[in-house]
Amino acid sequence: MSYQQEIAQWRQQRRQAEAQNRLNELRQEHAEAIRERDQAVASNDMELAASADDQAQYLENEYRQLVGPQQPQVHPAWRTWMQRNSTFIEREGQRGVQAVTDALGYMQRPRNPNSNDPRYSGMGMTPQQIFTPQGLEKLEDLLETHGSQFYGVRFDKNEKTLTMGDAAKISNLDQKTYNSYADAYQKAKAAGRVS
Repeated sequence: MSYQQEIAQWRQQRRQAEAQNRLNELRQEHAEAIRERDQAVASNDMELAASADDQAQYLENEYRQLVGPQQPQVHPAWRTWMQRNSTFIEREGQRGVQAVTDALGYMQRPRNPNSNDPRYSGMGMTPQQIFTPQGLEKLEDLLETHGSQFYGVRFDKNEKTLTMGDAAKISNLDQKTYNSYADAYQKAKAAGRVS
């Protein structure tokens, strides 16, 4: 490693350490500003509360600038559902995505006893309810029942990609044995012994 590379590496390490220290300071300062704001609100001192809240917002902005944009977290059940139903999404494309999006919107929209129109009524479910096996089953039921009528798409529950558990059941093997066979096959394939 050249001298210039060592200096560049040292500078990068120093900047990372400084950024980490500033992040720690921001967390402490933010907690203090929030505590001060909440105490001021409790004491009915709205001028002090506004000032402390402005300080908290300033610190939040500085924190966001330091850490950069964060990737949104995808619910694991949703990631699994999308993987298992990739055949539908690939076949139907944007119309399929729109059908899923609108079905999710319908599921989350509040119930309206004064309307049967799905644009103005819904199932009143929370995301926590939707991302359960029962909630995702309702999503599939909606797509299967109404997908062709509203979007011209065909959803078939039987098109799902198999999970390792499903494949093990079909093979009449326990999960551990099936996984060991699948691992052995992948290794043989990687070594070029099978196609």
